[in-house]
Amino acid sequence: MSNQSLRQSELDSLQYISSVTNELVQMAEAGRFPMISYLLGMAYAEAFDVLRGARPARHTQLSGNPLHPKAKDNRTAQPRSA
Repeated sequence: MSNQSLRQSELDSLQYISSVTNELVQMAEAGRFPMISYLLGMAYAEAFDVLRGARPARHTQLSGNPLHPKAKDNRTAQPRSA
């Protein structure tokens, strides 16, 4: 059962992500990098689960990825005047 809410381009992206991360897991294991292997394995599992419909395709909030900044608050800090 695949995730019906995804567009074809999103399905293609997920398939590519799962394929590449699987290859990277194998490389990390061969190089004896267990933490990298584990993290890439989690990315592979997430992409695969979304493809087969076991997880929702989208989340309301980003998951705290430091490389993907969250939406900024509309309020900006203003310098105080004396």
